[in-house]
Amino acid sequence: MTLIGVGFLGEHEHRVDPQGRISIPARFREAFKAGFVLTKSPDKCIEIYTPSEWQSRAQEVMRGSINQIKNRRMRRINFSGAYQIEPDRQGRFQLPQTLRDYADIKEDVILAGSGTYIELWSKESWAEELLAMDSEAFMLSETTEAREY
Repeated sequence: MTLIGVGFLGEHEHRVDPQGRISIPARFREAFKAGFVLTKSPDKCIEIYTPSEWQSRAQEVMRGSINQIKNRRMRRINFSGAYQIEPDRQGRFQLPQTLRDYADIKEDVILAGSGTYIELWSKESWAEELLAMDSEAFMLSETTEAREY
């Protein structure tokens, strides 16, 4: 994975150590040296944001009216499950148990670039997501092609 122009790209496999820590891939450490935010994703993975991207994401979520249940639920998903994290000198961070439980993370994980943020998946859930993406690839590509750029 690498960080260039458009953001975080690729995927990288890591392992949760016995203390519940994960290492940030070396090529991402500069982007996360000032810390980052972990939060729950509706896709049952964990989203990892740089501070500036978290501000953008938070503003986007806050735009929705609190009079609509879907907006209140999105706020709950994003904010009640969010943690501000600072990595140690070796680029490791403690993954809170509540997030490990939410994303069913036990030992092996995948850090998947998603443009402006990273998704942290259990290896098993990522394999299932890849199958789902593969089966929907044609439909997804047609939707993307229909957009005007």
